[in-house]
Amino acid sequence: MIGKNVRCILIFTVITSFSVGCAIGPRVIPTNPGNPIGSVAILPMLNNSDDVDAPTRVREAFYNRLSRYHYNVQALKETNDILNLQMGITMGRQLDLTTAQQIGETLGVDGVFYGYLLNFDEVTTGVVNTYTVRMGWKLVNTKTGNISWGKGVGVRSSQSIGGLARLASSEAEEVGPLPGSVNPMKEMPGLNKWISMGNRSTGLVDGLIMGIGGKVVSGITGKNLESEMNFALNHLFPGMLIGPGVQASVASKAEMK
Repeated sequence: MIGKNVRCILIFTVITSFSVGCAIGPRVIPTNPGNPIGSVAILPMLNNSDDVDAPTRVREAFYNRLSRYHYNVQALKETNDILNLQMGITMGRQLDLTTAQQIGETLGVDGVFYGYLLNFDEVTTGVVNTYTVRMGWKLVNTKTGNISWGKGVGVRSSQSIGGLARLASSEAEEVGPLPGSVNPMKEMPGLNKWISMGNRSTGLVDGLIMGIGGKVVSGITGKNLESEMNFALNHLFPGMLIGPGVQASVASKAEMK
């Protein structure tokens, strides 16, 4: 009888241990422990487009997507306030006044994202409307000054009144030195090509139309170019360097035993 009771206790212990092991939740592991950049700030964008509000929209959209990549991202308002009060920087064109190392020390972050908005425009020539969004981004290690990640993308779509318009060449113009970037075409590969979104379905011109020297430039209003911006970001983020933050990982069978 005693032996039988001992066997029952052993069986109960094994079952209980297994149940407890199965109840263990996902463990938390580093996502990219080899990346020394944990905290980052997104600097004000350089704007070479015809839209004065576009850099804010693009920067906010970039910020929202970056939050999924396991970085400790400084709030945009905090970055703006510190740069303005301590360094006198309010726009991307002023970034040549200092270095990434100095910015990182002032902001208290391991890395900074430089953003360049080269096109965010609607141009109408004749009956053809062309919509372009081209941007480049790079992440700079503020301890070393080295570029850890960089990528560019250009998106273009078109429409014509009364029919479909064919897009021109996929080659984009070269980009010379920019604030914080000596060689944009090398540092942010992808700036040299246009990706076609095809043709817009409507033949109406968006926004306010203003004639300029035989061309017609469409004023940017409301959510114009929203689709092109999101399409560009969809092509920009694949390949983004993952931060060293943590993520939940389902425990393996071996861990549950």
